[in-house]
Amino acid sequence: MKTSLKTLFVAAAVALSTSACTETDKRNAEAAADNAATTVETAADSAGNRTEAALDRAGDKMDAAAEKADAKMEAAGQKLDAKMEAAGEKMEAAGNKLEAKMKALGDAAERSAAQTKENVKEANRK
Repeated sequence: MKTSLKTLFVAAAVALSTSACTETDKRNAEAAADNAATTVETAADSAGNRTEAALDRAGDKMDAAAEKADAKMEAAGQKLDAKMEAAGEKMEAAGNKLEAKMKALGDAAERSAAQTKENVKEANRK
């Protein structure tokens, strides 16, 4: 019986140590899984933060580009307005000049007609 009891005691000790190792391994595995989950979560948060920051920078760049384009369009509009105003002033000046020439031609035609009448009257008197 001594041998059987000894064998039983050794078997119980082996079972307990196996159980203890299994529990330790299980706790270690759970801790490793928790650590892995935390690492994945941290990496995901970090990637999300970097993506959000990149999107913010892209949005800022788009806003700056839109403001720059708006400023360029405003400047181009002002330049066009100035050119159109200058062209309008030139057209008005040309119109005034043409009107003055037409008036001068009309006056000359009237003087010529009056002179011709005078010449005809004088020729008839002779």
